[in-house]
This record gives sequence, C-alpha cells and structure tokens, in this order.
Amino acid sequence: MAPSPRAEVGLPWLTRLRWGAAVGQVVTILAARFVLRLQVPVAPLMSLVAVAAVSNLVAAGWLRRTGADEVLTGGLLVLDTAILTLMLQLTGGPANPFSVLYLVHITLAAVILGARWTWSLAGLSVLCYGALFFNHVPLGGFGGHHEVSGLAFHLQGMWWAFCVATGLTAHFVGKLSKALETRDAEIAAMRERAARNERLASLTTLAAGAAHELGTPLGTIAVAAREMERALDRMPPDQAGTLVEDARLIRSELTRCRRILDDLAARAGENAGEEIERVRVGALMAEGLAALPPDQAARVDVDDRFGSAEVTGPRRALARAVTNLLRNACDATTLPHRVTLGATVEAGRVRLIVRDHGPGVPVEVLARAGEPFVSTKPSGAGMGLGLFLARTLAEGLGGRLIIESGPGGGTAAGLDLPATRPA
Repeated sequence: MAPSPRAEVGLPWLTRLRWGAAVGQVVTILAARFVLRLQVPVAPLMSLVAVAAVSNLVAAGWLRRTGADEVLTGGLLVLDTAILTLMLQLTGGPANPFSVLYLVHITLAAVILGARWTWSLAGLSVLCYGALFFNHVPLGGFGGHHEVSGLAFHLQGMWWAFCVATGLTAHFVGKLSKALETRDAEIAAMRERAARNERLASLTTLAAGAAHELGTPLGTIAVAAREMERALDRMPPDQAGTLVEDARLIRSELTRCRRILDDLAARAGENAGEEIERVRVGALMAEGLAALPPDQAARVDVDDRFGSAEVTGPRRALARAVTNLLRNACDATTLPHRVTLGATVEAGRVRLIVRDHGPGVPVEVLARAGEPFVSTKPSGAGMGLGLFLARTLAEGLGGRLIIESGPGGGTAAGLDLPATRPA
C-alpha cells in the first residue's frame, strides 16, 4: 500500500518515540518495584518491553530499505496497544492509572494515519480496556501482598499518568506538525520552481523562433548598411553629409538587436554551449561593468576588496546578470547620485551586491520581483526579464537572488552564490 504523506513523515518520528517509550517503561517498572515497592512482575514486564524494542529494530530496518509504509505504521500502533494491555493486565488492570496511555496511541493514529486507522485503534482500545475488568492481576504494594485500592493513591497515579500522556502527545504532535509544515513549504517551492521553469521554457522557445525569423532580415540590413557606408566613404564629404553617421548608427542598432535576441535565447542566462568554470568575483565585476554604456559605467563605484573570491558557474551568464543589475540600478538612480558594486564573503557564501539611490521598489512589486515581465520601468523601457534570468541562474547554481528595498530608501539587489573552495 502506498504510504500517505503523513505516514512518510510520521513513521520516522514514531520509531524514535517508541525508543523513548521503551526507556520510560523500563524506568517506570524499576521505580515501581524498588522505589515504591509495588509487587510488580518484573520479568514478564521486561519481556514485553523487549518485544517492543525488537519490533522497533525491525521497523527501522524496513524504513531504511523500502521507506514508509502505512500498514507497518498502523501495525506498530496495534502492537503497542496490545503490549500496553498486557502490561496493565499484569499490574492491576483498570485500576492502573497508566491506562490513560491508550489515548496516546489513538492520537498518533489520528495524526499519522487518518480516520480509518484511528477508529479501528479506538475500537481495539475500548475492547482491550474493557477486558481488563474481567481479567487482571491485583497489584500489591508497599511491602505487603494486598491490593492497592486507596482512592487517593489512584487519583495521584492518574494525575502523573495524565502528565506523561499529555507531554508525549504535545511533543510528538508539535514535532510532526512542524515537519509537515516544512514538507509543505518544500512542495510549494518545488511547484513554484516548476512553474518558473515552464515560463522560462516558453520564453526560450519564443526567443529561438524570433531569432530564427529575424536573423536573416537583420543580416541583410547589416550588409546593406555596410555597403552604404562604404559607398558614402567614397563620396565627397560635402555630398555625403551626415549619411555616414546614419549608416553607422544603423549598424550599431542592428548589433544591439542581435544582443537582445541572444539575451532572450539564453536559457536561465546561460549561453548555449558555455562551460561551467571557476570565476573570480573581481573578473565578474569587471566584465559586468565593461558591458555597460560608457556614461552608465562612469557612474559606478566598485568595491573589490573580495575580488579574489571565486564562484563556479557559466562566466558570461554570470557577467550578464551583473550587467543587468547594474543597468537597473543606473536607470533608477538620478544624477548626481552614484551606484555601488561590491561583494562580501561570509560562511562559505559570496554576495555580489549592487546598490542604487533610486526611489525604491513598492511593496506590491517587491513581492513579485524576479518573475518574468515584472518591471518598474516605464512602458517600452524594458521587458522585465533581467531579474527573472538572474534569479533562475542563481537558483540553478545553488544560490538565490537578493532584493532589499524600501520606498525612498534605494534598492540593494544581488546574487548570493556558494563560494568555491580553494583547490
């Protein structure tokens, strides 16, 4: 039977709880016999504890080999109910205050296995507890051989048993709930990554088609512009006028169009066929800065104190991500304010950070930063893909995209990546 998600999480916790229960049972038996001097049959009780321990070893081995199993989990709880019944039968039956521990097994079944197992175990517990009224060994104590029947003693014992049951239940349920929350968060993150990869695949397909369709006409225009430029170079300056500069501008804009297509076609910011290599942070900062237009590059202050640190990844894709962050910062910062590019190294992580002095990012936009086609720039000034590609690249390398901003306080955006260990 395929295990439920709760059983997959709950069975490891159940095996650990059963080890704790075995230790608690041994301590309780010894304390009852030698501290309270109750006439409990130590050997048979210890045999039942041994049965529980052996079953736990078998369950742990099964868990390592084949994983969680709902039948195995339910079987362990049924076995524990039977062992508890035999222990109670040997130690006073229904008068034993530890009969409240039946509730622990029912609670565990409710948390781990669901309604069918819970009601089955509840019915079994009711039958077992009822059978104790008809068949049990009287409990003698305090050095004598008479049955302990005082109401005060029974109520005190019930109180201690209730404390134990409450503590065990609260501890296990709390731990299990936390584990389930962690699992749900991991599943949500996986779904988000899958959705983002689907959007990225669609973007790549669209860009590849655009590059294919536009490559030929752009190449033709480039050749025609070059021939026009050569023809104008042979003409007298007074006849050519500014046409030479216009032809060069056409070629420059064609180069820009090709670069945009290449950026769109890059999957997760990685150039086709680009190798993964060790890259110095200082080199990434220099290459990212060099790709900016001269007027924007002149407004960037570089802090290269940690330039010797290294990361592992596609060099050109990482440099392009730095360029995109710098371009966004320059677009958001007005003169005479400047943009800062720096890096920090801490706990085996490298952070490449770009800080601007712009108006900041609104909270509602910040929550969606890194998604495709989300941008704070005016319409036509950008497609909102720079942060998306940077985020996908960083997460593919085991890192993440960092964005910290507040209204009027500027923005800090960067890449948090694993540092490469020295060879």
